[in-house]
Amino acid sequence: MLKIAIIIGTTRPNHKSEEIARWAYFIASQRNDGEYEWVDLRDFYLPLLDEPMIPSRQQSAQEHN
Repeated sequence: MLKIAIIIGTTRPNHKSEEIARWAYFIASQRNDGEYEWVDLRDFYLPLLDEPMIPSRQQSAQEHN
């Protein structure tokens, strides 16, 4: 059976991608031709994504090496 991950692709606070991912997961879970898994990038240690602002603003809240 096909396995598909529905990924929340941002770790920033106040993002809208969780709402979209929930909607996609709800629609997908009604199908019977695959297994669908919910993946939230906030559940993984990704230090390159630990900033509240987008990188182009160059306003780091964390110290990075």
